[in-house]
Amino acid sequence: MLRCMFYSILFCVGSKSYAQVSTVDSEKGKPKAIISRLEEGKVLDISQLLQSKPRGLGENYKNRTFWGKLKNSNLYNHVFTAADKIMSKGFPPYDEIGYMKMFSNGDSQTGKDMLTRRINALSTLVWAECLENKGKYLPIIHKALNEIIYQKTWVNPRNYSNQNFDSLVELSAASYAHNLAQALYLLDDKISPTMRTDVINSLYKRVFNPILKTLENGDKLHPWLLVTNNWNAVCLAGVTGAALTVIDDKYERAKYIYIAQKYISNYIEGFTDDGYCTEGLGYYNFGFSHFLILRECVWQATKGQIDFLGFSKIGNIAKFGNNIEILNNVYPAIGDCKTGTKLNSWILFYLNTNLDSASVVYSKLPIAGETNSLTEDILRASSLFHEKQHSQTKSNKETPSNRSYFNNVGVLTVRPNLNSACRLAATFKGGNNNEHHNHNDIGSYTIVLGEELLVEDPGLIPYTAKTFSKERYTYKTISSYGHPVPLIAQKEQKTGIEAQAKILRTEFSEAEDKFDMDLTSAYDDSEINSVIRRFTYSRINEGFIEVKDEFRFSKEKIFETAIITRGTWKQVASDEFLIMRGNEKVSLKVISNSNFTLIPEVISEEKGIPYTRLGIRLNNPLTEGSISIKFKPIS
Repeated sequence: MLRCMFYSILFCVGSKSYAQVSTVDSEKGKPKAIISRLEEGKVLDISQLLQSKPRGLGENYKNRTFWGKLKNSNLYNHVFTAADKIMSKGFPPYDEIGYMKMFSNGDSQTGKDMLTRRINALSTLVWAECLENKGKYLPIIHKALNEIIYQKTWVNPRNYSNQNFDSLVELSAASYAHNLAQALYLLDDKISPTMRTDVINSLYKRVFNPILKTLENGDKLHPWLLVTNNWNAVCLAGVTGAALTVIDDKYERAKYIYIAQKYISNYIEGFTDDGYCTEGLGYYNFGFSHFLILRECVWQATKGQIDFLGFSKIGNIAKFGNNIEILNNVYPAIGDCKTGTKLNSWILFYLNTNLDSASVVYSKLPIAGETNSLTEDILRASSLFHEKQHSQTKSNKETPSNRSYFNNVGVLTVRPNLNSACRLAATFKGGNNNEHHNHNDIGSYTIVLGEELLVEDPGLIPYTAKTFSKERYTYKTISSYGHPVPLIAQKEQKTGIEAQAKILRTEFSEAEDKFDMDLTSAYDDSEINSVIRRFTYSRINEGFIEVKDEFRFSKEKIFETAIITRGTWKQVASDEFLIMRGNEKVSLKVISNSNFTLIPEVISEEKGIPYTRLGIRLNNPLTEGSISIKFKPIS
C-alpha cells in the first residue's frame, strides 16, 4: 500500500522551477477534488519556451531521407498490401448497430473494435502515402478524414452518453485526436486547406474545448485528470500531443502543457515507490508507453526544458518490466492482463535512449515495422536512425538476477542462478484486493519451467458491461475462485483494501528463498483465526517449489486450495499429479494431515482462453491443519 504522502516534484522551466503538488490521497487511492483553473502566469512562462510553429512526432512526408530509409528497410512492405486492401474494400464503415450492442446486451467490445478499425485504417493509409509519396492514397485519406470528423462519436461504448457524445474525452477520443493531428502533420500540404480546417475544428469541438471547459467550470466529465491509473497518462498524451501538433498560437499550446504538467504526477503516484504497477503488465505497456509519448511531445516542444523523466520514481518504474519477468520472456498475468503478454520492447528502447540506467535491459522483440498508429509507431520508426542503439537490441538480452522483490506490495519473483541446472522460476503475489484492475488474488502464484507456464494466474477475460460494475466479481476468473488461493467453507476472498497480505518472512539466499504471508484478512469470517501461506523456492539441482497453507479456525470448516493451469494434467497416484505443457512436465505432490478430493473444472468465461481449476478439497471439516503442494520438474 502506498503511504499517505504529499510531496512536490520540481520541473525545471528555463531558470524557474514549478512545484508539482500531488493531487491524490494515496492512502485511500481516491483523488482529491482539486481540478482548478489555468494559472495564466505559468501558462505565459511555458509559452516563452515554445517554437513559433506547432510540430508533430517524426518527420513529415517531405523528408525523403527519413521516409526513404524506412521504405528501404523493407520492414514496412506490408503496409502497401494493407492500404490497397482498404482501397479495394472501402474504408471500414461506422457500425451503429454494433456500437449500440453495449446497451442491448452489454457487449462493449464490438463497438470498441469498430472504432479501432477505423482509426487504424487511417493510420495505414497515411503510412502508405508517406512511404510511397505518389498521391495514390490521398483520395481515400480525404474520404476517411471526412467520415471520421462527422462520425457520431469517437468515444468507446462503455463511456458513451447521449448528452456528451461529441464533447467527452476518454481513451478512444484521445487516441483519435492525436492520430488525426499526426495525419495533418505528416501529410502537410497533401491535405487540402478546407479539410485541414474541418479536422482542426472537430478537434476543438470534441477534445480541446471540453478539457478547457472542465478546468474552467469544474464539471465532472474528465475525472481521469486526477486518477492514478493508465487513463491519466493515455488521455493526457492524446490531448497534449494533438494540441502541440496543430494549434498555431503559442499561448494556447502552452495551456495543454500546463495541464499535462499539473496532472501527470497522478499517474506516477499510481506506482509504488519501488516501481510496481498494480494494473499488471498489459496496462503498464499501455499506460507507460503513452506517458513516454507525452514526455517526448512536451520535451520536443519545450526543447528539453520540461522533462517528465524527472520524477524520482522513474528509475524504478523503468525497471518494472525487467523485474516482473519470470524467466525466458514469460511474465505473470496479474490483474486484467492477458495471458502471454510480453513487455513492450519500445519502452525499453526509449528508456535506454533517454535514461542513464544500465539496469534497464533491451528486449528481443522488434522495435520497428508496425503501422497501427501515427504516434508510438512513428517513434518506433525513428529508432531506425539510432544505429548504435538499434544494433544493441539485436544482442542477447542481459540475464536477469535470481530474485526481484517489490517490498512495498509483497510481490516476489524467484529465478535460477546463472548457469544452474535449475530451469524453474515463479512469481508469488501478496498485495491487496483494492488494486487497479483488481482481481481478488492475494496469495496467488505463477510457475514457469523453461519457457512454459505450468501453473498460472488466469489473467484477463474479454470486457463486458459487467466487468466494471457491481457484478465484476461474479466472474470466477476475477474472483479468488479462479486463482490458486484458498477457498474456506466455500467462501472466497473479499474485495477491498482490508484484504491485504501481511508479509511475515523473507529469507533469501543463493540456494533457497522462503516467503511467508498471512492471508487471514482476505476472508470475511470471524471464525477464521489464521490462514498462513508459506512459499519455498529451491535452486539446488533442478529445483523445487513448495506452497504450504496452515490454517486455524474456531469452528470446524472445509478447507480447499486450487491449482490453475492451461496445460494438460493427469493423476499418477492418490497424492501425485503431473502437469504438462509443450515439452515441459512438472510433478505435484500433495501432503496433508487429512485425505482430500480432487475436483477438476474447466473454466471459460466471455470467450476468454479456457483454463483448468484443480480444486484440492480436504474431505473432513477441521479446526486446524495444513496442506502443502510440492512442484518438481521432470526431465
